Amino acid sequence: MVTMTRFINHQHQRTALASGSLAPWWNRDALLRMLADLLQAELNRLRPGGLGLETNLLKDLQTRPAEAPAALAALELDALRLDSLEFLDIATLTAVQFHLRQTGLDVELLQQRRLGTWVDLILKSRRRWDTAISFQTSGSTGQPKLCRHAMHRLEQEIRWFADQLSDRRRILSSVPAHHIYGFLFSVMLPAVLRIPLLDLRRGLPSSALAQAQAGDLIVGHPAFFALALRGQPRLAADVTLLTSTAACPAALWQQLKAAGCARMIEVYGSTETAGIGTREAAEAPFRLLPYWSRVGDGIDQQQDLDLDLDTSGVSQPIRIQDRLQWLDDQQFQVLGRHDHAVQIAGINVFPRRIERLLCSHPEVAEAAVRQAGPEQGGRLKAFVVPAIGCTAPDTLPQRLDTWLASQVSALERPRAISIGAQLPCSSTGKLRDWDLSDGDLSD
Repeated sequence: MVTMTRFINHQHQRTALASGSLAPWWNRDALLRMLADLLQAELNRLRPGGLGLETNLLKDLQTRPAEAPAALAALELDALRLDSLEFLDIATLTAVQFHLRQTGLDVELLQQRRLGTWVDLILKSRRRWDTAISFQTSGSTGQPKLCRHAMHRLEQEIRWFADQLSDRRRILSSVPAHHIYGFLFSVMLPAVLRIPLLDLRRGLPSSALAQAQAGDLIVGHPAFFALALRGQPRLAADVTLLTSTAACPAALWQQLKAAGCARMIEVYGSTETAGIGTREAAEAPFRLLPYWSRVGDGIDQQQDLDLDLDTSGVSQPIRIQDRLQWLDDQQFQVLGRHDHAVQIAGINVFPRRIERLLCSHPEVAEAAVRQAGPEQGGRLKAFVVPAIGCTAPDTLPQRLDTWLASQVSALERPRAISIGAQLPCSSTGKLRDWDLSDGDLSD
């Protein structure tokens, strides 16, 4: 039996705005943060290995909170030494993400070089057309793609969360604002709740939990919270944690609880779908957000979930990236991704892409890449079998590391490369974890 889930609008209606007015989240400071994060991420993608020290300029500006808005607004894009293709790439991404073509302001964007002027154009465009926004993610080949979202659906989601978090006094965010998770909870949520936002990325994660005060909401992801715990902090009473982008390990839940966390909310969703479900305990299943409902009878234990976005009576199925196990029509467990992506610092990374890249190197015969466990830092690691023509296998890891630095982003680059005569296999001939006595690598 084929079952589906339908997105039914029965919770919130979009706030009525006067003609030409702006929703509260469209303000200069929020847009400057979004554009700075977008620029930083795209330059890192275009310049793998950190080519061009100018990319550090954005980070430097953001580490000075009092100066950041004015400094970012005055930033000339020419200071980043963009070549013509890089400028076109970034301008195109900005125009597409904010849908400037809908108002004809995409052409004017190409004629401007100051970040503050780009913000002015986006605000001008949003006054005319505020129907949708798009967010960039990674596809199964590692190439970025844009996912469009209707603004009233995002508003529906964030107003539901605002109801659940209406007692929060501040938001402390460790996530970039140009991704959907950061946009929802570090741009829209503080505007809806009318509370201040503190960007935790200006300091070390180990100080984040210690500086939290009663009434704070800390927005993060598992890798951030794992780093934050290294300082052995003690959380103040009445601090809520919000985590998403990757599954939160049970051990991390326990460590955060031991540090004094009374409430943590894990959000399940994706760039393609926005939020779908939440849970508040490691052992609990996810529960659909109240405006999602599942159509069909019976429980199909490992069915691909199709989400039916009901817009003006027209349904648009959306394929979920994960395999889900349904416990009933509202509760589910996440079994894993179809495309074999893993999340590192909230970013989708594809180990099989790195395997293929390593195997294209003339000194490599075979390669296996996987994500290391939390106790090893959670980054990628690789096992490589040298090719017959490799004359110095002992130093091959160093050569591969240097080569990969110019080929992939920092998060895609394996932190450890092991060498052996053959790929590690179990007694049944299946790939296994080379750092453990067993541990199947197969799906």
